[in-house]
Order: sequence, then structure tokens, then C-alpha cells
Amino acid sequence: MSGAIALLCLIAVADWFVQRTLAAARALAFVLTMGGSAVVLSGLLEQMIPALDSAATLPLRASIGPLSGALALSYLGVWLGAGRDEPLTRWIVFVGSLILVVVSVALAVFAGRAGETVTMTASAVLNLSMVPVAIFVSVRGAWLGDALARWMVVASACLGLAVMGLYAHSLGVPELGLLAWAVTAFATVAYFLIVIALTIQRNREVRQLRLLAKGLSTQSLDIPMPQGSHLIPKVAEAMWRSQRLERPCVVAAIAVRNLYELGDELGHGVEAQILAVLAARIRRHVGFRNVVGLYHPRCFVVAVSPGQDPRRGELLAETLLRSVRERVRVGPPDHRFDFLPSVGIGVVDTKQALGHKPMDALSAINRAEHLALEDGVMGDLLSRPLAFDSLPMPV
Repeated sequence: MSGAIALLCLIAVADWFVQRTLAAARALAFVLTMGGSAVVLSGLLEQMIPALDSAATLPLRASIGPLSGALALSYLGVWLGAGRDEPLTRWIVFVGSLILVVVSVALAVFAGRAGETVTMTASAVLNLSMVPVAIFVSVRGAWLGDALARWMVVASACLGLAVMGLYAHSLGVPELGLLAWAVTAFATVAYFLIVIALTIQRNREVRQLRLLAKGLSTQSLDIPMPQGSHLIPKVAEAMWRSQRLERPCVVAAIAVRNLYELGDELGHGVEAQILAVLAARIRRHVGFRNVVGLYHPRCFVVAVSPGQDPRRGELLAETLLRSVRERVRVGPPDHRFDFLPSVGIGVVDTKQALGHKPMDALSAINRAEHLALEDGVMGDLLSRPLAFDSLPMPV
């Protein structure tokens, strides 16, 4: 187990030296702290240095687990995008991390007075309490539409097995044989591998969207998203979640009126480039857990899931329009054109559109598209600051 963790640390160090990015530094800090915690609790230091006094290392052994748990929990919030539009997850992660840090400092200070067994037991209980929190926020992220969060639930379960096994070994729990230690080592390594793989996948998606939104990436113009009739059940699922949580669900349509404007000069294949860039911009604004789809070639549909910032609908309309209207560089490298999207937007609050009577997904999409196509005031907004009050409201 320690050998696998050491190898992952070397890879993280090399990755940081090559990229020198915040994401690489965050990954390095995660592997070093969590890996160091696992190695310390495994008893490897005592095996390598028999003369090492256990009383001298007690503050380190008692505090390193909760401290690394606080870091892992805060990074989980970053990975889930809790800072963007999920106040409940953001609050849970912040409070949980703060409690872990404060109590771990107290354990380090009072370790000598309470005794080794009491101190390590308290550290184990504190560290184990972080696992249900991680599972809860991961399940919540998956329920709100983040597909990768399902695998983070598996990683959190592996973390629970690893924490129990490592603290049982550190406390010297009797009648635990080789099988228990093998499961502990396997769960620890599995946790690191799953988290690292998920982090790499999420960072790749974010980097691809950023480059494509700026028109800098021409390698792949395919943005995975539901299209046509496949979009309707996705919107229906978001609306169902809003009803379960008794929160409003915003369905918006973005109509690109001049999509085929450059078809005569650059050929009709240029529309795919334009749609890919606009889809990347929309996805960056609404996040990975909300629905983004293409109802038909000239109309995007967005469904913002519930449980997020109550002002999310207003922020969606304001920021999304600014981004979508920016120029798009299309065409081959030696024959580039500037495409200025002429867009209209229709925003429907599915709970308010028909009073207190809920509407179905197809009706919400059609209503939003109708508002977007009739949105004649958007051209005037190009020359003045955008105000949400000036957007078309549901009839």
C-alpha cells in the first residue's frame, strides 16, 4: 500500500512540475496529505525506526487523519462545483472541514494528557464522521445530475473501509488477521486511484470546454449532449427533482437566429463548429449537473436543477447572454471568419408558468422556444447594460 502511494506521489510531483497549474498543485497536496496519513497510521514508521517513541509521534498520528480528511472534504466540494450554484453542499463542506481542523488541533495539543487509546479513538471517530458527509454530498451531486459523482460515492465507500482498517491497526484491535489488512490496503489504493481518475476526467472536461468556448480547440467539435426527442426526458427528470424538493426549475431556450449565415461562404459544415463553441459556453455557465441539450439545430435548451442559488435563473439569463453573444472564430486556419451570434432567449419558471399547476417537460420546452423566437428586444440590449427585468417573462 505504501509503495503504491509513494508511486502516486511521484506521479503527482512530476505532473506539478510539468503543468504548474492550480489543479496540479491541488492534486499534489491531496496525494501527499492523504497518502502521508495512510502511511503514518499503517505503522510503517515504527517498523522502519524501532527506536521511535510512540508518545512522541502520538500528536502526529492523532491529528494527521482529521487534517487530511478536512482537505479531502474541501477538495470534494471543489470537484463537485459547490462554489458555483450549490449553497447546501458548500455549507456542509465548509462546516465539516472547519470542525475537522479545529478538533484535530485540539487532539494534537491534548494528546499527551488524554492517553494514547483515548486520543486515537477520538481521532478515529472524528475521521469516520467525515465519510458519511462525503457520501452524502456525492450522492446529492449524482442526484442533481452529475454523472461522475456516482463514482465518487464508490470512492467514499472505499475511504470508509480504509479509515476503519487503518485506525483498527493503529489501535491494535485484536482478532483481525491478514484478510482485514489486505482489504484495508486494497480499499486505500482503490480510493486514491478512483479519485485521481475522476479528477483527471473532470479537469480534462473543464479544459476542453474552456478551449472550445474560446474557439481555440479544433480537435473535437463534438459536445456530448441530448438532442431532439432524447432531450425531453432529461428536462422532465430535472423538473421532477424540483417538485420533490419543492423548488422552482428554470427551463431556458436559446435560439440562434443567424446560424446559417456563413453557409454560402464556408460551406454548411461550419454550423457544427458554431454549435460546438456555443454548447461549450453554455455548459461552462450552467455546470455539469444541469441539463444542456440541442432541441433542434437552431435552439439550445437548458434546464437548471433545483436546490441551488435562488437567483440562479437571473444569473443564468444575464451571464449566458453575454457569453453566447461573443464572436466565434470559424473556418480553416487560412480563411477565418468572425461569426456574431444573433440570439434570443426565453426563460420559463415551470412552477409559475401555469400558476401552481406543474407543467410537463414538452410544454416547458415549447414555451421557452416560443419566447426565444419572439424575443425581438435582444438586439436593443446589445448597446446597453443587460437587466433581467427586460428579459421576456412567461405569459
